[in-house]
Amino acid sequence: MEIWFTGETKLNNGLTVGALVELEGQTVAGGQIDDTIMYIKGNFGELQVGDTDDVRIQKSVTGPEASEVFQVDHRTYETLSFSNNPLTQLTSYGNNVAGVNTTLEMVEAASSKLIYLSPSFGGFSFGVSYAPDATADRQNNGGLTEADNDAGQNSEALSIAASYEGKWQNTGILASVGFTDSNNEDTTMDDVRAWQAGLNLDFGAFVVGGSYGRLENGLGNDLDVDTYAISGTYKTGRYKVGLGWSHGNYEVTSTREPELDTLLLSASYAMGPGVTLDAAIQHDRYDNDGTGAIGVGLGATDDYDSTAIMVGSMISF
Repeated sequence: MEIWFTGETKLNNGLTVGALVELEGQTVAGGQIDDTIMYIKGNFGELQVGDTDDVRIQKSVTGPEASEVFQVDHRTYETLSFSNNPLTQLTSYGNNVAGVNTTLEMVEAASSKLIYLSPSFGGFSFGVSYAPDATADRQNNGGLTEADNDAGQNSEALSIAASYEGKWQNTGILASVGFTDSNNEDTTMDDVRAWQAGLNLDFGAFVVGGSYGRLENGLGNDLDVDTYAISGTYKTGRYKVGLGWSHGNYEVTSTREPELDTLLLSASYAMGPGVTLDAAIQHDRYDNDGTGAIGVGLGATDDYDSTAIMVGSMISF
């Protein structure tokens, strides 16, 4: 659970100034405070500064989901998952701490960065962000970031992204593409990069789409992560149902590539403004591609199959 504190005001010159602070509902290893940003926006677009996601993630398009609680392509690691597959051990750069597939792999944490988001030009918009250091929650060190070098950290992360929102005849189109480059402070390691692209087509009650993500050198030199997902939803009145599938391929060594497939049938019912009742059936199939450990402290693991029946709720106000 998160609690968001927001506030903004419009100045006499037409500019809007605001701030956002996210408070974690439970104590977490990264700290009690999550994202913290301030922003200024106007006809020129929007400028942000603070600890938050890069523009590749902010402007990304992923496949439609019937539920904000249960997802086949996790936009964040804060949604619920009941899988016990050993991908939870692949924690390099914050990846797979929940053992789920996502096309939005992290390169650096939600660290202090500068962000520019353009206005829309005929449905097209773009964004640029830069994070000098990959350490989150360093806004009180007397500057924007730490002046140090931490082995294994991906600093000087530059992200660019573009998106389009429009219509062709009676079909709504939502698309995105984004790229992140960084400098690995460990001179023995290759730099980490990430790509993401997504497309949704809206036919009214029906929405279909998908996305693809690639993390280069994320688990070591020449060890990449490739993930893709497709999904569709149908909405009638207060009800929404969805079916989605995601696949992740994780190069943990030059000869070892575990894979995770997730199939999710989900539904939600809008009980009232900001309140939904959600349910899902999820099946995970994990191919260990061997019998040895894939993470430090993890014993030999066979292939893994699981089915979960889940019920939850989303409350926002």
